[in-house]
Amino acid sequence: MRVLIIGAGPAGLTVAETLRRHDHSIGITMLSAEPDPPYAPPALADYFLTGREQTLFWKGRDICERLELDFRAGTRVRRIQPEARRVELDEGSPITYDRLVIASGSRLFAPIEGASLAGVSNFKSLRAASELVERARRGEAHRAVIVGAGFIGVEVAVLLCELGLSVTMVEALDRVMPRMLDTETAGVVAAELERRGVVLRLDTRAAAFAGHGRAERVELESGEVIPGEVFVAATGVKPNLEFLEGAGFDARWGLTVDDALLTSVADVYAVGDVAETRDRVTRERYVHAIFPNAVEQAQIAAYNLLGYGVRYAGAESMNSLKHVGLPVIAVGAQSGDEELRLRQGDSLRKLFLTEGRIVGFRLAGDVRAAGVYRSLMLRRANVTSFGRRLLEPGFGTADLLFAQPGALVQRPSVQP
Repeated sequence: MRVLIIGAGPAGLTVAETLRRHDHSIGITMLSAEPDPPYAPPALADYFLTGREQTLFWKGRDICERLELDFRAGTRVRRIQPEARRVELDEGSPITYDRLVIASGSRLFAPIEGASLAGVSNFKSLRAASELVERARRGEAHRAVIVGAGFIGVEVAVLLCELGLSVTMVEALDRVMPRMLDTETAGVVAAELERRGVVLRLDTRAAAFAGHGRAERVELESGEVIPGEVFVAATGVKPNLEFLEGAGFDARWGLTVDDALLTSVADVYAVGDVAETRDRVTRERYVHAIFPNAVEQAQIAAYNLLGYGVRYAGAESMNSLKHVGLPVIAVGAQSGDEELRLRQGDSLRKLFLTEGRIVGFRLAGDVRAAGVYRSLMLRRANVTSFGRRLLEPGFGTADLLFAQPGALVQRPSVQP
């Protein structure tokens, strides 16, 4: 069997690694549009802040050689011809396949005029991020403007502040990380950002990136102009699907997949930031673009390529911040029928319950018990009997063992 994987990020590499672990006879070709070895885009900020390569190249720079892959860096796909089981490239001969995995990832996105101008950086690309950071280190940039205050935007803001730039963040909604954080927890993060020197412009809409051939300023809907040398569009991420146009795939924002991670086209799987899957708790369908989901989806797809018939239980909504000044973890819904809250100095703990079950939680400062809360949420365990004891920082395994035997059962492994 010949398996072709488009994309060499966490999803694509995990497919290859899982296949190779179980079968050394499979021919695996992996394509990457970038010139670098496989790396983890979520680790970019950590890499530039700390210099630790092990977080970025989390499997090692030589992983493709160790897995005996036909790895083709700097290779762009022009289009797919599913009826011929063939992929055409911008350069070089077409590649045929028996099974295809689309793991082409995503890029930063802002649906405003001028977002494609030169000088608007994509901080999900190692090459683009490296160029931005080097400009700052050489003293060629002093002012940064980030449109969007989501998870990636916040991490980029912290990094650019550490590099000595003055940073302004423009966010259309009333808080930072609005998709992940409730108003109070977002306020904790905003205070830390401002303490670091980030200028927050909340409830402020950007109209365009503008300049003569290159971004030189952000124009607001109010008519105000914010000049700079570094610009980042970070209102969200957009799946890289342009090369699939006309190939017959069902897609909304991402590629629609079933519980086996199969697309609407025969023998073609999609995993990671390009796959539109169901939420494990709410069952709503959308793109869940985070590292843990990408890795688990990749394992499921690989097992199904091997013929195991494994089903995907669904993605999770979660994220964490490490470098903003205090740790923050956000999992699941931002509200519920009941809210349990504990504020102690800079530490904030909030649990959201519906019908006695955890549907989400937000922890800032003290993030202990996050794993226990997540386990209870995924099991849909009734936690009413614990009451406010759930909020205690030391709440953990012992509480569950004595009060609710068997409650702390880990999420089933995808291992067949």
